[in-house]
Amino acid sequence: AAGAMIRDLAAFFRTGLVEDPAADVSLADEVEFQRLYLAIEQARFGERLRVSVDVTAKLNGVKLPALLLQPLVENAVKHGLGGTTAPVLIKVRAWQDGAMLHLNVTDCSHGQLAMPDARQPSTGIGLANVRARLAARFGPTAALTAGPIKDGWSSTITVPLEPEAGRG
Repeated sequence: AAGAMIRDLAAFFRTGLVEDPAADVSLADEVEFQRLYLAIEQARFGERLRVSVDVTAKLNGVKLPALLLQPLVENAVKHGLGGTTAPVLIKVRAWQDGAMLHLNVTDCSHGQLAMPDARQPSTGIGLANVRARLAARFGPTAALTAGPIKDGWSSTITVPLEPEAGRG
């Protein structure tokens, strides 16, 4: 288990150091980077952290800014696991609706928060950074919606699909 975590950590750092945060990457690469990060966190939290990734294969070639999902996934781990000792499910999903791509990160503790306000306090800087990056890259056609849901938090990025998107 330690060897697997070290390999995941090395791959995570290699990818993070090689990626140009100003460049676009494929959705497949972005999701793989998040899988590496979540594998490291699973080694840290064990059975408390459960992960589900649901990305339609036809969207793998869609281009989007590198590391766009990272702040949302980090927030899900920090805030989802910060307020409970119960298992937390983090879901990463992507789907197409017409000419738009939706990327969603959700953490759900299944109603087992330690106390109603147990989520770790947030500065909101991660969400603000994602919004700023979306505005810079896509203008007003992109959006980030985020807020509490029953038993957790959900963040959804919506961006326009580019003409070659979805052909991967």
